[in-house]
Amino acid sequence: MNTYSDSQGNRYTTEQIERRIKKSALELLEIQFLEYGYNFCESCKRNDDKPIDVSHTISRKKAKEDGCVEVLWDLSNLEILGRLCHVKKDGLSLF
Repeated sequence: MNTYSDSQGNRYTTEQIERRIKKSALELLEIQFLEYGYNFCESCKRNDDKPIDVSHTISRKKAKEDGCVEVLWDLSNLEILGRLCHVKKDGLSLF
């Protein structure tokens, strides 16, 4: 089983990393919802670009390669984006 390290040398499985990321993403969405009453894309400020995603500033791949996976669940490394803005930012495909 592959494990990845954080900057302190702690090791995490992919499942543990994904669980922490999901928890942080939900927390960030809740913070935005409590502050504004709805969720919206932080890039274009629209709320009709659905679904709403949570994107990483430092990518999962880079954090794993650099041995700093803790940034993946750090709220300051997460950004709420609508799907179209997320696709544009990360060069993803819609299909």
